[in-house]
Amino acid sequence: MKRHVAIVAVLAIATAFYAFADETPISGLHRYSLGNGLELFVLENHAVPLSRIQITFRCGSITQEPDTAGLFHLYEHMLFKGNSKYRTETEFSAAMTDLGVAEWNGGTSTEYVTYYFTVPSDKTEAGLEFWSYAMREPLFDPAELGIEQGVVSNEINGNLSDPDRVYSAAMDKALFGKYPWRRDIGGNEAVIRSATVETLRAIQSEYYLPNNAALFVGGDVDPEAVYAMAKRWYGEWKAGADPWKNPAPAHPTPGTETPVYLAYPDESLPEGIAYIETRYRGPDVLAEPAPTYAADVWGYLIQAPDGRFKTSVYDAVPALYDKDYIGGYYYTQRDGGQVSFYTYCFVDPAFPLAERAKAAFKGAVVSGEVQAMVSDAAYFSDDDYSVVKRKMEDEQILNLETPEKFIETLSFWWSVASTDYFFRYVPNMKKVQRSDIGAFLTKFVLSNVEVMAIRMNPADFAAESESLAAAGFATVSAETAFWWKDGKK
Repeated sequence: MKRHVAIVAVLAIATAFYAFADETPISGLHRYSLGNGLELFVLENHAVPLSRIQITFRCGSITQEPDTAGLFHLYEHMLFKGNSKYRTETEFSAAMTDLGVAEWNGGTSTEYVTYYFTVPSDKTEAGLEFWSYAMREPLFDPAELGIEQGVVSNEINGNLSDPDRVYSAAMDKALFGKYPWRRDIGGNEAVIRSATVETLRAIQSEYYLPNNAALFVGGDVDPEAVYAMAKRWYGEWKAGADPWKNPAPAHPTPGTETPVYLAYPDESLPEGIAYIETRYRGPDVLAEPAPTYAADVWGYLIQAPDGRFKTSVYDAVPALYDKDYIGGYYYTQRDGGQVSFYTYCFVDPAFPLAERAKAAFKGAVVSGEVQAMVSDAAYFSDDDYSVVKRKMEDEQILNLETPEKFIETLSFWWSVASTDYFFRYVPNMKKVQRSDIGAFLTKFVLSNVEVMAIRMNPADFAAESESLAAAGFATVSAETAFWWKDGKK
C-alpha cells in the first residue's frame, strides 16, 4: 500500500484576485464556485502551452453497500463509451485525438472517481466542453453495458490470482470487518453481472452532481476566461440532494475486538524471504484531523536510515533482511485511516516466523520502540523534528512544479479531506509537538488492536505451517480473502 501524506505548499498570498475568485494561499491558484455548487480551481502557470483538465467526484467504494459493490468502477468504464455528443467509443476516442490529448485516464478509488486529460492550452474550452457532455449526458447503451460487464468481471476474476489484491483484500476484510465492501473498489462479480442501465442512472442522479464535484484546470490559461468557459458548459448542470448529508457510520475504532493473525502463501515472494506487517485502525481525517498531522510527522521521523527506530528493531529481531526495509506509515483516508509497521526477514528454521512476528517484531516495535517514543522525550531530538518538518515542506513545494502534479494533489485532498485541510496543512504540520505524537501513538497503536500478517513463499509456508497454525495464524487464500466469497453481509 502506498503511503499517502498530505501534500501542499503554502507560498506567498497572491497579490491580485479576480472578480469572481475566492482567495487562496497559493500563488496562481484561483477558486470559484458556480451557482449549482460545482467548485472550480484554476492554476495559472504559463511555463508550457498545455492545459490539464480534471473533474473529480466524492464517491467510489466508500459509498458502496454489498449490493452495489463494484458499480462505481463499472460506471467509470461506461463513461468512456459514449454520450449525447460523442455517441460511441470510437467517436469519443476520435474527439480526444482531434483535441490533441497528450495523456488521459479515469480512475476509481476508495473515496473518489476522477477523469482527466492534458490538451494544448488553446483547446482548453474544447476540452471543458468535451468532459461536460461525458459527465452530464452519458448514454449507457445497453449493448455497451453488456460488453463492459464482461470486461469488469474479468478484472475481478483476475484479482483472484493477483497476490497483492488477495493480500490487500484479506487485510481490509480483517481490519474493516463490519463494512469491508467500502474498501473494495473491484467489488462482486454477481453485482456487476446484474447491473442495468437503471442501476447506473441511479448512481448518476445521486453522486454525479455538480454539488458533489470539483473541476480543476491548470496550465497556460487565464483564470477569468476559464471561469467563463466553465459557466458556459457546466452552469446549467442541475444540482441534486447532498449525498453526504447522512454519511454512513464510520468503521469501528479499533477495527477488530481481538487481534487477527494471517499467513499468506504467496508465490510472488522468493523462497527464503518473508514479509511481516502489522496494521491498526488510524484516525479518519475529517472526524479527527488533529492526529493526522502528528501521524505524518511521525511517519517521516521513523524513516531516518540510521535513526533509533530502524536500528533498534533491526538489533532486536533476529534474521531481518535489511535495516532499510523496516518502516511504518500512516495512510490518510476519510473513511479508513490506517497505521502500519512492516519489515522483510530471512526464513530461518532456528527462528520460526510466527514467533518472530508476534513476539520479536511486535514486541520490539510496539512494546519497545513505540512505548519509548511516548515515554522518552529524547527519543527524537529537536534537530530531528526540525529536519523532518523542513523536508516535508520542501517536498510539498516540489509538487507545485507542474500543473499536472499540483492538480493531481489538490484533487486528491479535495476528495479525501477538504481544500481547507490542504491549504492549512504546512502551518498545522509545523505545530506538531512531542505530546501530539505521543497522543497519536497511545490512542491508535498502544491502546489499539492489531491485524498482523506474514507473506511468504508457499514452500516456506509448508515448512512452517504447523507452527503458524499453533500460533493462531489463519491461512489466506483467494477463497478466504474477499468478503463476498463467504457471503459476509
